[in-house]
Amino acid sequence: HLRHWGEVTPDMPALIYYGTELTYAELDALSERFANVLAGRGVGKGDRVAVFMPNCPQFHIAFYGILKLGAIHVPISPLSRELELSYHLTDTEAKVIVALDTLMPLVRSVRDETALEHVLATSLSHLLPAEPAISVPDFVAAAPVDCPDAEDFMTAVRAAPAGRVEGADLDAIAALNYTGGTTGLPKGCIHTQRDMVFTGAANWSVAMGGEQDIVWLSYFPEFWIAGENAALIYPVITGRPLVLMTRWDPVGLL
Repeated sequence: HLRHWGEVTPDMPALIYYGTELTYAELDALSERFANVLAGRGVGKGDRVAVFMPNCPQFHIAFYGILKLGAIHVPISPLSRELELSYHLTDTEAKVIVALDTLMPLVRSVRDETALEHVLATSLSHLLPAEPAISVPDFVAAAPVDCPDAEDFMTAVRAAPAGRVEGADLDAIAALNYTGGTTGLPKGCIHTQRDMVFTGAANWSVAMGGEQDIVWLSYFPEFWIAGENAALIYPVITGRPLVLMTRWDPVGLL
C-alpha cells in the first residue's frame, strides 16, 4: 500500500509532524532506505527489530522499512524500565534496536545481556520544522542528545541505497505486539501483514463510510496496538494524510 500510494499520489502528504511534511513518495523512499540499512547489517526475513521510542516520523520510517524487508517489528513502550526492556529484547532475541536518544541510558544498561548487535538512535527534534505550525511540547523540541555508542538513525537512512528490497510476505509474522495479560509478564501477540491489511480495510469499510477526503490525526502511542492501527495502518491503507502528535496536547490539537 505504501509503495502504491508513493507511485499513484507521490505528492500527497503522508505524514504531517508539527508542520514538517513527508509525502507518500518521500516516506516510501525513506523506509526503503531503512530496509537497506537493516539488510546491510545482516538483518533478514524473520529477524526481530525493536523500536523503542514515542511517536515521531522516524517510527514510521522504521516500521515500514522493517515490514518491507520481511523482518519483525517489535515495539517497546518508551515508559519501560530496565527489567521490562531487557525482557522484551531477550524474549524476542532482537538483533537491532532503534531508540530515542534520551532512552539510550536504558539501552546501555541492558545491552550486554541481550542479543543486540546494532543500535541506532534518534531525537524527537530531528525532523521538527524551523518554525512549527502548531505548539510543540518542550520535550519534543529539546536538543538532540549525543550518543557516541549508537548510529544516528537519519544519517544512516539518508546514506543507504535506495533500491527496492524484497522479503515482505502477507502471511509471515510482521509484528510482535506485547500485551499485559492477567498473569505473568507480557506476551508477544503475533500479527501478520495480512492481519494488518484486513484490520485497515475492515475499519475503512465499516467506520468511515467510504469517504475519500479524510485527514487522520493521532496522538495514540504507536507502540500500542491502537496507535499502530490508527497511525501506521489506517492512513496508509487509505492513502490519506496523517497529522501526527507525539502525545496528547489540547493546544496543539485545537
